[in-house]
Amino acid sequence: MIKKLIFCVLVLHICAVLGYGICNDCMEYTKCKAAFDHATLKRDRETMQLFSKAYCGMGNENGEMIHKVCCSVFPSLHRMTSIDSRSGISKDHLLPETCGMNGPQFECSGTIINSKYILTAAHCVVGKNIRGVRMGEFDIRSDVDCEYEPGLSPICENHYQDMAVEKAIPHSEFIRMPPRNDIALLRMEGEIDLSYNNVEPICLPITSELQNRVLHHKTGTVAGWGVTDTQIESTKLMIVDFPVKSNSDCKMFFENTVNQYPKAQWNETMKNQFCAGESGKDSCKGDSGGPFMIKDIYKDVSRYVQYGVVSHGPPRCGSDTPGFYTDVRKYINWILDNITD
Repeated sequence: MIKKLIFCVLVLHICAVLGYGICNDCMEYTKCKAAFDHATLKRDRETMQLFSKAYCGMGNENGEMIHKVCCSVFPSLHRMTSIDSRSGISKDHLLPETCGMNGPQFECSGTIINSKYILTAAHCVVGKNIRGVRMGEFDIRSDVDCEYEPGLSPICENHYQDMAVEKAIPHSEFIRMPPRNDIALLRMEGEIDLSYNNVEPICLPITSELQNRVLHHKTGTVAGWGVTDTQIESTKLMIVDFPVKSNSDCKMFFENTVNQYPKAQWNETMKNQFCAGESGKDSCKGDSGGPFMIKDIYKDVSRYVQYGVVSHGPPRCGSDTPGFYTDVRKYINWILDNITD
């Protein structure tokens, strides 16, 4: 799975209420003894929650990006005690009922297009406070990701890259409803290290042959960490294959899904989108911004080419109504105009 799914990245959002941690002791977590102890000695769910709560930015240590935390959030491990129940007096009213509701979350996906830029959806960027992007991840719960093939030794990678965002670039004419121009770029603060086995840029349809490709009935692949058929977000990068629908089918589904807008608006919207999916197979919540890609011939070599960006779809994933994708072919000039060295 490592080599096949390396194009997809996680876009880290922060819930609107929390924002960046503001404190007087924000420092690299390696310089905070209590935080470092938690990271090395007590790597459990509670530690993850503490790091989420304490996050206050990104720092640089020996040329490598590293998380900064509010050090005072972390209790010393030797002083941590269990709840004292001897008094028999309940003090749970002193604890906030809103616990666990805020904090950083991976809400969207994206794709690497070069060592500085991530391609994603505008609705993942507009009005969001983006902390950073994680690249090279497969299983969020595992430190080491391995690819197993019969008769071969496993290929493993334990390195992922967390990087701060220098600039978010949503399309200037993005409209949320009806969805239009749902595409954005994220410029990274540093350079993405493309030398690792689990990180690689996706190909874009830049040639005239690819831009004129008829997608109807072609089968594409969507990758992401979105909600599965259990209605729970996946901790592993998942893939699903399904066909592109015809323009007439897309138009019919489009009008039936949200019918409170004039048809003229839908016609304008559909010019730069396509739809794809089938019963039981679809992109879903959490996949937004991720790629719809097709194995195609790119400069005489078989490569994955990204034709779509996951944009929107029906409330219930996997239904008979397909999902809709921003057509990357219509935005190649916009992408090239907005990337710099």
